Parts: sequence; C-alpha cells; structure tokens
Amino acid sequence: MLKKLRKSNLDEAKEAALPVPSKRARMSPLVYGAGMIAAGLLLKKVNPRFGTLPNPLQYGASRKKSRGVKAATFARDRAANFAPGNVTTKLGKSLILGGAAMLTARILDEAVGRKL
Repeated sequence: MLKKLRKSNLDEAKEAALPVPSKRARMSPLVYGAGMIAAGLLLKKVNPRFGTLPNPLQYGASRKKSRGVKAATFARDRAANFAPGNVTTKLGKSLILGGAAMLTARILDEAVGRKL
C-alpha cells in the first residue's frame, strides 16, 4: 500500500512539474522534418550547376619537380577519389536522411505516448 501511494505521488508530482506541450509544439517537428525532406528532394532534383566541383585531374601534373609540388599533386589526386561530384546532391541526401530521422522519432514518440 505504501509503495503504491509513493508511486502515485511521484507520478502526480512529475505531471505537475512538467508542462503539457501544446499540440503545435508536438506537431512542429513533423512540419520541420517534412520541410527538410522537401528541400533535400528539391536539391537532388534541380542539381544546380554551382555545386559541381571541378575535376582536379584536369590541371595535370606539374612541370616542376620539387618534392613539395609532387607531394601536393599526389595528395590532390588521392583526395579526388573521395570528393563528391556535386556538393548539392550530397547536401540534399543529408537533408532527406535528417528529415526522415526526425519524422520517425516524432511518430514513434506519439505512438509510445511520450509528450515531447
């Protein structure tokens, strides 16, 4: 009996201490997540030209044979393997993934019954 009384008092104290969020505050992450997904899809679809990175190999090898220039050329050629072709498509993909994660987390919070 004493344990049950303590638990109910604790639950009541938690509810009294934590304000109940408004419906707008609970649903705003859904709107933000959908907006992030829409912006990401737009960036991937439009694929603006200003986001295209130049191919570093087009400049060729340097005519100078110093060690520093050779090392810089070697590093440039190796980094080109990891660089994206278009930065905006990568940004779009990141926005889509972030928005999907936000939507999923918020929907699962609502399903479980947590209040933000």
